[in-house]
Amino acid sequence: MLMRQVDLRAMAPRPMPISYLIQTANQFHCDIYVMNNAGSANVKNYDEIKKFRMCGSPLTFYFKGSDEGAAGDRIQSIFTSG
Repeated sequence: MLMRQVDLRAMAPRPMPISYLIQTANQFHCDIYVMNNAGSANVKNYDEIKKFRMCGSPLTFYFKGSDEGAAGDRIQSIFTSG
């Protein structure tokens, strides 16, 4: 299992559509979950991500599966590229 933490406060001026996050996650076979102090969600599930509060605290992404390394790198790059 791989874990990556992302702080969204640095991203405030350029919000990202959740559909982009979901589409990116669905390119990988591994399970991808996101957690913060308010709860958790399956990143591949639109209904869960839509209800998940992504603001406020740092997000912790968990990756589990055969391509977890590639998925972790790609998801982290979404939040850090600019």
